[in-house]
Amino acid sequence: VNEWVKTPYGSLRFIPEAGTSRNPLSFSLISPKKVAYSLVNGLDIQAASKLSSVINISLKDEVPKRAEDIVNGLIAVYDDASVKEKNNIADTTLDFLTERLRTVKHGLDSVDEKLKQYKASTGSVELSSQSDLYLQNKSDNDKKLSDITNQLTLLATIENYVKAKDFTGATLPPTNGIGDPTLPQLLGKLYDDQLKYEQMKSTMGLNHPTVLAQKEEIDRIKPSILENIKNQRENLEASEKNLSTTSGNYTADLASVPQKEQDIVELTRDHNIQGSNYDFLLQKLEEAKLSRLSSITSTRIIDKAETSLFPVSPKKKLVYLGAFFVAFLLAVVLVTLSEMFKRTILYRKEIESYTSVPVVGEIVYQKSKDPLVIGDGKRTFIAEQFRNLRTTLPYIGLSADKKKLQVTSTVSGEGKSFIVANLGIGLALAGKKVVVLEFDLSDPTLSDKLNVVNVNKGLTDYLTGEADPDEIIQRTPVNENLFIMPAGWLPENPSELIMSSKVPELLNYLSDIFDYIIIDTAPVGLLSDAYVLSNYCDATLYVVRHKHTRKASIQRLDANNKINELKNMAIVFNGVRSRGFGKNGYGYGYGYGYIHKEKKKKRRKNQAIY
Repeated sequence: VNEWVKTPYGSLRFIPEAGTSRNPLSFSLISPKKVAYSLVNGLDIQAASKLSSVINISLKDEVPKRAEDIVNGLIAVYDDASVKEKNNIADTTLDFLTERLRTVKHGLDSVDEKLKQYKASTGSVELSSQSDLYLQNKSDNDKKLSDITNQLTLLATIENYVKAKDFTGATLPPTNGIGDPTLPQLLGKLYDDQLKYEQMKSTMGLNHPTVLAQKEEIDRIKPSILENIKNQRENLEASEKNLSTTSGNYTADLASVPQKEQDIVELTRDHNIQGSNYDFLLQKLEEAKLSRLSSITSTRIIDKAETSLFPVSPKKKLVYLGAFFVAFLLAVVLVTLSEMFKRTILYRKEIESYTSVPVVGEIVYQKSKDPLVIGDGKRTFIAEQFRNLRTTLPYIGLSADKKKLQVTSTVSGEGKSFIVANLGIGLALAGKKVVVLEFDLSDPTLSDKLNVVNVNKGLTDYLTGEADPDEIIQRTPVNENLFIMPAGWLPENPSELIMSSKVPELLNYLSDIFDYIIIDTAPVGLLSDAYVLSNYCDATLYVVRHKHTRKASIQRLDANNKINELKNMAIVFNGVRSRGFGKNGYGYGYGYGYIHKEKKKKRRKNQAIY
């Protein structure tokens, strides 16, 4: 700090401001061009109105004081450039007039010397009145010729400027002495357009539409200027011709004057011409000097740059709102992408698109650990769904004569025993005498769900001839109309036992006693038991679980059913979880009409959610 240090970027010295710590300091060097571009992005220049000559300039920057200094500095540089442009024009005029004065003065001095020498050698002093009159007329005529010559010279200079192809570094030629006021106006507009074109070309490039439009504007003005120059030149040349004719007449008249007097008149005439030109140029030179000294900017600053009281960016509310929507959109995208690549069933519409087997019921996901969701006095939504499923049994072919229903699934864990238990309770609540058979001899769970304990004998005992049907039928504690035939001990060959001839005998025996026979079978994706039992059943409920059953299993369901048919098959969509922000939408399909809350008679109607 406060010491000059040599670096690869030059000698640097750091001067601390008040409050700066003396910890190790770091610095960064940024290209001025990059900084300028970053500032331009925050710069805004607009007209106060369409017809106003006032413009409003604003700059957004992290440092308010820096923004003020930049805007004020920008205006200062603009004013300096405007004054510099006017001074360049004045300097060009001064240079032109100074050079012309030098030439005219040299000619005037030469004529003075000749006149002195002639008078001294001849002793001629006075001129006659005729010679004076001739000299006066001749001088006036020559002065007019000189003015025309100067104007023609200026026109030639202006014409060369207009026809030039490269305007880089070119300055506007002087227009003092031009008789037509239109030409200086056109020339000034051309100069402004050329200056703007050069600036735009350096920043935007040659092929930018704005640059091309500016070039077309320049090309449109040039013919007008050249046409004006041509008309003025023709008029000046015609005047010059008339004045030359008049000058010839004066020269012829001079022949009648005596020789000495004639020589003095000639010399005096040249002296007067040079003197008139010299006086004219001196006048114009003084005018140009005054113009140079009085050059001021053509703009006026109405208000200096001032920062706003409060930051204009970032706006916290918009940032928070934008962040919220971005987070929400990101969550939607992530969930959508996640669901697109999931291999399990998420929506009912997927089931309906993969198979022609009808979906006859949806069962929502139940957070409770109690597997029995339906019973006396239970009017929950999931209980109503099982009652709806109960009413669809005639649709899949069950009746008073056809009462055997088997329930299966693809793999374990999809809730088929849960469906069997609650569907059986639902039928028992309707006054039907129901028996459920725990034919999943590989992984039986139905007895536990129905709270059946102290199972001594089961289906395996009957199939092996160790028990009669009456010995294994048990009444469940959940409802007096619901009975169960438990699995019994687990055999090593369950599939072979199920193929026994005792199975149809058992089902026929039960058909004479019960109104409904519901069979809980092993999953078809693991064992063939369900295909064997389907031959003895009247209908099949196939359980598909939300986010558990694989899509490939449902896609192959129709093809598998053609080979090994599951009689009168229908699908139950189980474990459907709520989706979205509401609590009443489940996967895909319908919502529900009325919810009956326990211990309340009030019913509230809900809108269907899709």
